[in-house]
Amino acid sequence: MNMVEYKKYDSSYENAALKVFIESFVNYPLFWGAFEDRFNSGIKLRSFYDDLMKVIFRATIRKDDCYMGVMDGKVICIVIVEKPSDKPVSFWDYTVSGMAGVIVKLGLIGTLKFMELSDKTEYVVKSIREPRWHLYFLAVDPKYQCQGIGSGAIQDFLIPLVRSNGGNIITVTTNSEKNVDFYINNGFSLVKEEMLEYNEKSIGNWTFRMDL
Repeated sequence: MNMVEYKKYDSSYENAALKVFIESFVNYPLFWGAFEDRFNSGIKLRSFYDDLMKVIFRATIRKDDCYMGVMDGKVICIVIVEKPSDKPVSFWDYTVSGMAGVIVKLGLIGTLKFMELSDKTEYVVKSIREPRWHLYFLAVDPKYQCQGIGSGAIQDFLIPLVRSNGGNIITVTTNSEKNVDFYINNGFSLVKEEMLEYNEKSIGNWTFRMDL
């Protein structure tokens, strides 16, 4: 397999980056499963999901560093990392990133409840007082999954990036049980497993840390 080159994201790659980001999280419990009963058709669910993921991507990269894994000139992987010095993504960041469209489809109360749920997924991470680097998102184009791209992003890019900047703790959370072994196999230790509630749905939440 050809080598993956990582480069800092810039807006000229937005369409390609969004495509990878959106497609990689289809069926993810937090972004898809939480809303499966909300819409009466798969088309409406997919439309809402696409809007939601665009907002999340654009809001997150306003505060956190985004990198693209490129192979043969094609974006196949997205890594979004929060440095210890980064400020939290705020409601304003979501607002200017298109949250109004999500509110129209989900309602204000539903949107606020979802944002509260999203905050809860990070409670354990935020309780860690030492300076930490947080892997907010690791997205791999579905056509390239199960080929070592995700592991390479951690081992060949993320860990060296953190070490070169003097960091020694990396955290990550996932809401998908199938990702648990992936993170453990890549050197993370499970800190906490919990269930979070959203509109009578239970969503798993696993928190990990890696000490370098």
